[in-house]
Amino acid sequence: MLRISALRVNRSSNLSVKPKPFFLNTCSYQSFKSQPLRPYKTQSGLNSNLKIPQHFQDKISRRLDTSLSNPIGIIAQHIKDFFNSYPDVVISRRKFDFFPVESKPVSISQNFDELQVPLDHVSRNPSDTYYLDPEYIEKYKEYKSKGYLDIINSENNGFYKRQLIDSMASGFGHSRYRLLPTHTTSHITSFLRKGIPQALYSGQVFRRDEIDSQHYPVFHQMDGYLLFSREDVDSLRKLEEYKGYTDTDVILIHLKRTLQNLVSYTYDFVKFVSKTPSDHYEKVPLSELEKLWDDKATFPFTSPSSEYYISNEGEMTELLGCGVLKNIILENNMPELGNYVGGWAFGIGLERMAMVLCKIFDIRQFWETDERFTRQYESSYSDGLLPIFSKYSKNPPVTRDISFYLTDSFDEEHFKNMILENGKGYVEGVEFVSSYFNDKLNKKSLCYRVTYRGFKENLTNSFVNELHDLAIDSVKHRFNLIIR
Repeated sequence: MLRISALRVNRSSNLSVKPKPFFLNTCSYQSFKSQPLRPYKTQSGLNSNLKIPQHFQDKISRRLDTSLSNPIGIIAQHIKDFFNSYPDVVISRRKFDFFPVESKPVSISQNFDELQVPLDHVSRNPSDTYYLDPEYIEKYKEYKSKGYLDIINSENNGFYKRQLIDSMASGFGHSRYRLLPTHTTSHITSFLRKGIPQALYSGQVFRRDEIDSQHYPVFHQMDGYLLFSREDVDSLRKLEEYKGYTDTDVILIHLKRTLQNLVSYTYDFVKFVSKTPSDHYEKVPLSELEKLWDDKATFPFTSPSSEYYISNEGEMTELLGCGVLKNIILENNMPELGNYVGGWAFGIGLERMAMVLCKIFDIRQFWETDERFTRQYESSYSDGLLPIFSKYSKNPPVTRDISFYLTDSFDEEHFKNMILENGKGYVEGVEFVSSYFNDKLNKKSLCYRVTYRGFKENLTNSFVNELHDLAIDSVKHRFNLIIR
C-alpha cells in the first residue's frame, strides 16, 4: 500500500490502542415498531437478539442527519455544500446529488456480501448485528461451522463475484433474511447499478453495542463516492503533486486531499457563542491540532484504505474512514465500466464528527428535545455557525452493585444486555468489580457495578432502586442466580 508521506503528520502519540470506532427493502421499520417482536428462544437458550430494545425504538426513523436544528444535520449539510462548491479540477465538473436513504431493513446480501465482507468476519455475528429473522439466527452457527466453510477456506472468502453473491443469496437465503443496516455503505451498490458516477448519502445505522457516553446502538453515517474517468486521472496528472503516480495512487492522493479540505471547510464554521462566563472555550486553530492518516486501516470494499485522525482533548480521535474502491465492486455492479478506471469512497460517523467539532462529550445528547439544547442550533446553519455546545446540566451518576454466586447457566454478555434493557435507557454502564471463592459453599461469587444516569433530570434513589430491583429480578430468574 502506498504511503503518501507528504499528506501525513508524524505521530507523536501512541495509537497502539485505538479509540473504539463509531461507526451503516421490503418492510419498513414502522411495522417493527407497531408490532414489537417477541423474544425468540434459540436452542442455546439465549433469546434477546431479535427484540429491538425499547429504549431506542422511538429513535428509529427520527432522522437527525436531515435536521438543521441538530448539529448532526448541520454537519451533513456542510458536507453537501462542500462537494458542490469545491474548486477541484475533477469535482468541480460533477454534481453530487444527495440521497437520504430510507430507514428500512436491508438484506444480508446488501449489507455484507455485496461489499465483500468475509463470511467469518466478526461484524456478521448476531452478537454484533440486529438480525430480524429468527430462522437465520438459529442457523448462523451451523452455517459458520459447516455451510460457509467451503467458501471461508477458499480464495473466494471476501472476493465474491456476481455469480457467487447470487449463489449465496439463494443457497443461504442471504437475499431473504434481513437486518438493521450496520452502515450506510450497504446502499452504494444499488447506486452503482443505476449508473450514478458520484453521490452523497446518509442514514441511520444500528450496531449491538453497550450504551455509554461514547456509544449508542443507533447513529448516523454519511457516505460518498466518486468514479474517475481516464480524462479525470490524466487531468490530475498534469498537476505537480500527481505526476509519476499510478491510477490507484492518483485516486488515493485526490481522496485524502479532498477529505482534509472537507474537514478544514467544516471546522471554519465552528464558533463559541455562549454568553455564560463560566462556560468559556477557546477554539484552537485547526493548523495547531495534530492530524494523521492511518494507512494500516482495512475495509472489505476498499484497497488501499485509510482512516483520518485528529487530536481531540489530548486523544487522537478517528473522524472518518475511506479508500479506493476495489475493482470487484465496480465489476459486479457496473459491468459496462466504459471510460471509468476506478473510484474512491468514504464514510463519516456524523455523531463522532459533531462530538469533536462541537465539544459534545455524550453521544446521547444529540437525541435531546430540551429547548436548552435545540435553541443552540435552531438557526445556526442560516447564521453560518456551528456552535460549540454550551452545557446546561450536570447530573450526577448513581451506582448500585449486584453480587451473586455463579451458576453454570451464567453468560456475561447476555447478563449485561439484560441489565441494559431493564434500565430503560438510564444505564450508562455495567462493569465487573470483583470476585472471590467461598470455600464453605464451594461457590464463586461475582460483583458487578451498574451506573445509572439521567439525562434530563437527577435520578432519585427510589427511582434507581426500582430500576435496579427490576434488573436483579430479571437476571436472577434467567440465570438461577443466588443473590448475596
